[in-house]
Amino acid sequence: MDGPHGPFYGNACYVTTSYEDGTVLRLGFEFSDNDRLLYFSLGCTKWKSLEDGKEYPIRIQFDTETPWDAKASAIEVGPLTLLKVNTRDADFVSEFRKKLRLRAFYAEKQIVSLRLRASSKAIDEMLACQQATDKLANTQ
Repeated sequence: MDGPHGPFYGNACYVTTSYEDGTVLRLGFEFSDNDRLLYFSLGCTKWKSLEDGKEYPIRIQFDTETPWDAKASAIEVGPLTLLKVNTRDADFVSEFRKKLRLRAFYAEKQIVSLRLRASSKAIDEMLACQQATDKLANTQ
């Protein structure tokens, strides 16, 4: 995973990584009206049927843990349409940080299986970025 990439949604940090098969994975913060959410997004250059703005029920599983069921919104980010899930659940980040594999399912079919590389270090960097960004924003 790459480190934080600066402001995204209202001075919110995120980490992103891409895979050889065209899959992109991103985890970050999203701020709006004093609300702090985490979001997770997933996309692949091969996914052509996603419609921007439409919701898709997906299931995310880390290693062999209990899967997370979520409603994902399709959003266009440059040339990719990503599936994006918002959460306030800190356990999601905890699992993301500690586990080695992430699988996502749509309509009972596995749509991705990804090895999580250095996710713990990337999340630490994202949190450090956010603390520094918040501190800077509060002094201006």
